[in-house]
Amino acid sequence: MNYVENNHNRPVRRRRKMTKARKGMRFTTAICLVFMFATIIWTGFSLIGYFFQNLQPMQSLQALRPSEHASQTMLSNFDNSGAGIMGELVPPPLFNTGAECEFSAFSFYIEANAQAYADFHARRPELDAETVVWKVNVMLHLPFYAEVYVDYSSNPLLLNPFFRLPYGFSPGTLVSVYSGNPNLLGTPETAEAFGQLRASSRRAGHDLAVVSAYRTATHQRTVFERQENPYIFPASVARPYHSEHQTGRALDLWGPVGGLLDSNGISSPVGTWVRENAHNYGFIVRYTAENSHITGFISEPWHITYVGREIAMYMYANNISSLEEYVGRNPQFLN
Repeated sequence: MNYVENNHNRPVRRRRKMTKARKGMRFTTAICLVFMFATIIWTGFSLIGYFFQNLQPMQSLQALRPSEHASQTMLSNFDNSGAGIMGELVPPPLFNTGAECEFSAFSFYIEANAQAYADFHARRPELDAETVVWKVNVMLHLPFYAEVYVDYSSNPLLLNPFFRLPYGFSPGTLVSVYSGNPNLLGTPETAEAFGQLRASSRRAGHDLAVVSAYRTATHQRTVFERQENPYIFPASVARPYHSEHQTGRALDLWGPVGGLLDSNGISSPVGTWVRENAHNYGFIVRYTAENSHITGFISEPWHITYVGREIAMYMYANNISSLEEYVGRNPQFLN
């Protein structure tokens, strides 16, 4: 360090002359700081202006749900609630106490769904309150696949575009369901019930064959991806883990002469017999023309599902055409 002597013989530090380089560095630093503060101030005012410019009255969560808008575009705008193509979502009126009382009169009312009941009823005023409640209970107020509920129960009842099996699901013990092809498997209950159904069909002059039964997730994915356009509705094949075939309780049948439909698409005699008698043995015809807007699938008179005799008999006696409606009216199955 450089020092000089003063009059008192004390060393004094000599001031260095500031070089041009140091002066330039300080000037550049000052310019950067000024620019940074100016940017922060400008950004703050811009955000405040944007907020006031876009401030609008509060809209309902149903109208602002992003998944609905995305699903309408991706899923061919099919309205699962039965009104054809969905139009623009209109914000429903504010929830009113009168509507709440109307919905809560039903035993299958779920308090957590109160706002959804009101929103759906505002969008579909032609539906009665009872229909609104059971449809919302099974998420039919939403476009298909907008939300998906995973059923972790050991014996899931409802599988559709809103309810799926957990990944890695196993139906447990499987046995042969059809003597004509021992490789076709199902649950023991399904196999026993189909044996009784087939014996009854023979006595009525028909004979039923099984052409498809249990499928693994890999098999179901192969079948699904084999379609030319698998993402349209109503669909002909379920996505993996949304398929009843993975439960071991779904069977695809074939009649003695062709299928369960005639050449005109009308139910054949054996198809009619199955529809009128399957419930006596615990089966339902899962996908019909009448409920395709609910299930999301085309009419498949050959696809029967074992749900147990009690449920099947109840559905038949009460003219409940879809498993969605039955579960919507019996939400204890939504665990």
